[in-house]
Amino acid sequence: MKSYIKSKVRETMSWGYFLSKQFLPRLQGKVLILAYHRVLSEKELKKDFVQPGMYVRNDIFEKQMQFLRDYFEVIPFAELLQLWNKNLLDHKKRYCVITFDDGWLDNYTYAYPILKRYHLPATIFLPTNFIGTNEWFWPDRVGYLLNRCIETAEKELLASWWAKYPSIKSEIGDNEKIDSFIEAYKQLPEEEIKVLIEEMERALGISSPLDRLVINWEEVEEMSLSRISFGSHSATHKILTKLSREEIQTELEVSYKALQREKINILPVFCYPNGGVNHTVSEQVRKAGYQAAVTTRFGFEAESPTNLFELKRIGVHHDISATVPLFSWHLSGMNHLLSQ
Repeated sequence: MKSYIKSKVRETMSWGYFLSKQFLPRLQGKVLILAYHRVLSEKELKKDFVQPGMYVRNDIFEKQMQFLRDYFEVIPFAELLQLWNKNLLDHKKRYCVITFDDGWLDNYTYAYPILKRYHLPATIFLPTNFIGTNEWFWPDRVGYLLNRCIETAEKELLASWWAKYPSIKSEIGDNEKIDSFIEAYKQLPEEEIKVLIEEMERALGISSPLDRLVINWEEVEEMSLSRISFGSHSATHKILTKLSREEIQTELEVSYKALQREKINILPVFCYPNGGVNHTVSEQVRKAGYQAAVTTRFGFEAESPTNLFELKRIGVHHDISATVPLFSWHLSGMNHLLSQ
């Protein structure tokens, strides 16, 4: 009830904020680098579990693109780097760069046609070892297995998995529990996650499906012809702060070389998987030949970036941007201000 009331209050405030156009002067002279993941239809969202922080609905995404076209100078990431390099950003304008993480297939099926319709550029950061394969990211495998467990009413199994994390509140819904479980497991070593998935598959007598979830190189090549550029999101999507210097170097080099082998629109910018970055990692990215790198840290950039290898972004997902007023509220940093 408390979260419902909070949500309604935020929605009401966002309408007043949007109608007053207060976001226009607030964002003047700012650079907004937006971070999307998935763009999905309502039908697909009913079919399988998707983490709430990972998607926007395709109809909402179209409205967001209309809003950006109307109120922002939406530019390619490469152009932003050039403007910064030449100190040519106009402090009277509101700049926006659109980015996507992970290379989901729905970026091609839903986001790409909308971006083309509104003549908007974007960048997709690719974990190159996944491209053109049927391999799933481990959070989606865990989400799929837990969801199947819920559907088949395997109460004892569920109880044993929830018990691994007593901090998961019993009163929250099943989807919230799955989300909390996945987020908790992100802190663990890769081997432990692998063991968990194998244990879950054995207990349920099933394995993760083979549906293709990420784009292939032919789709990447097609999108490259229509103002979509592609940067690196590592080779295997491992969190770099958990790796040795040698392993980090491999992730950076293998990914960049894979991009260079293809006939595509390459952007020499790196995106840290799961936002995992520290000074050591960012220095390795710089030395590997990238021109910049983006984080998951909330914030705006301006006429001169604080750190080209730790650029701030604004994550966009459905539960905080389901209407245009909520979108304008979020882009202005109001959600971030209120949460501090």
